[in-house]
Amino acid sequence: MPSLACVALLVSFAGSVTEAAVFDSFDPDRHVRFATGAISVGSELPVNSGFLIDHNQISGVGINSVALITPQHYVTADHAATGVAQFRGSDGIVRQYASNGFTTIARGGNNTDIRIYTLADPIPTAHGVKPLSIATAPFAPDWMDRNLYVFGKRNVEGTSMQVAGVNDVNVVASNVELNTGQITNSIEFAFERGTSSDEIGLQGGDSGSTTLTWAGGQLVLAGLNSGIQTGVSPTDTSGVYLNYVTYLGGYVNEINDYVGQTEYQGQALSISTISVTAVPEPGTLLACGVIAGVGVVRNYRRKSNKRKSIA
Repeated sequence: MPSLACVALLVSFAGSVTEAAVFDSFDPDRHVRFATGAISVGSELPVNSGFLIDHNQISGVGINSVALITPQHYVTADHAATGVAQFRGSDGIVRQYASNGFTTIARGGNNTDIRIYTLADPIPTAHGVKPLSIATAPFAPDWMDRNLYVFGKRNVEGTSMQVAGVNDVNVVASNVELNTGQITNSIEFAFERGTSSDEIGLQGGDSGSTTLTWAGGQLVLAGLNSGIQTGVSPTDTSGVYLNYVTYLGGYVNEINDYVGQTEYQGQALSISTISVTAVPEPGTLLACGVIAGVGVVRNYRRKSNKRKSIA
C-alpha cells in the first residue's frame, strides 16, 4: 500500500522562538482576528473589522486553540491539549470555562490526535458562543479543492496574535502517522508561494487551532491543525510543503459516543454535522486508505497533485 510520511507535530517548545503561521503575503488588517493582543478574561475584546471572516460565524472558535462542538464540549489536538477554554461571546466579552474530564479518541487500538473535553457546566446561551457543526463527506474526493479557512498564531510586533488564512484541500488521507505514533485521518493541503495573498501554511505553535470550511451556508469544522511535512522548511522562500489537519468528520461516531454521555437539559447531547459533497471531474477520484509510514515526505509534485510512495 502507498506510503506518505511521518508528520512532524506542530509544537513550539519552551525557549524556542517561532513566528508560527506563515503567509504568502501577510496583511495584519486582513489576517489578524482581534484588534489587540491584550486578552483579559472578563473584559471586552475588540475585533479587527477588516478580518477576512465574518466574526458572527466564528464565536465557537476559541481564542486558545480550541473549538466548541456542543454547549458542554470542546475539541483540540491531543498532543497540545489545554484543560480550559476561552471564547469571545457575542457581547464581545472574553470568558474562560474549566473542564472536568476528557477523552482521547481512539480507533483500532490507535490513539488519534483528537481530544474532547467536557466543561464543568454548559455554556449559557446568553453568552453567545455558538457550537460549530462538524463537516462530513460521503467520499474522500468530495473534499478535493475545497476551500479551507485555517487558524493559527503569529508574532505581530512582538505579540502573539490569532490569525487566519486560506488554502485548499489536496486529499483526505487515512491513517496519517504523527511522530508520536498517533494515527489519524487527515486533510492534507500544500503551502505554495505565489498562489494567493491569503495562502497560509502551518508552523510550530499552530497545533489544535481550528480549520473551517463552508457548508450549508455556514462555516463548519473541517478539523484541527496537527502536523506538517518533515524535511521541508516553511520559511524557505521557494516553499512548497504539506500540512495536515485532523479530519473530525471521520470520527463522528466516536465523538458522539463520548458527547452523548453528558446529560444537558434532560437530554443526551449530540454533535451537529453537515455533509459536504462535490461532483469530481473524471480522473480525480483519488483513493483514500493511505497509510503513513515512518520517514520523510519525498517526491511531492504540486503540478500533478500526486503522492508517490517512499521506500
